[in-house]
Amino acid sequence: MNTLCEILREGAELYGNFLELEYKKYDAVIKDDTALLDEIVAQEQVFHLKMRGLDQRKTRHLEEIGMKNKTLKEIIELSKDESKEPLTKSYDELYRLINEVKKISSLCKTVIEVRLRRIDKAMSLLGQNENTYLKEEAKDSGTTKSLLLSKKI
Repeated sequence: MNTLCEILREGAELYGNFLELEYKKYDAVIKDDTALLDEIVAQEQVFHLKMRGLDQRKTRHLEEIGMKNKTLKEIIELSKDESKEPLTKSYDELYRLINEVKKISSLCKTVIEVRLRRIDKAMSLLGQNENTYLKEEAKDSGTTKSLLLSKKI
């Protein structure tokens, strides 16, 4: 169980660092700093790869100890008393950080969506230009809803 506890601690550290990056991203979104936002998105990709690698490592470890189909909560409940407390602490910290990341990501998404709606409204008030990208359905139906969204975000 020590290896699982180490994996959970590494996950908590990784998500802690990712949370800092998400706060920077939120700040960049609020300040309309697209250059910084591009840098942050590139850094996020590195974190996602690290998270995937850690998750694969956790999956391999759970297979090795015969608990592949168990949740972390179930594994903690089944663990011996000396392992239960450190596993619970590590799990709780990781869970807290993941929820915090979800909250700040949701805030970023909301701010971006509001700004995109404002842009769409301004574009519709200005009228669509020939060089504005339109949704395929909008072209066919005659409505003019534009798509001004970076694929990096």
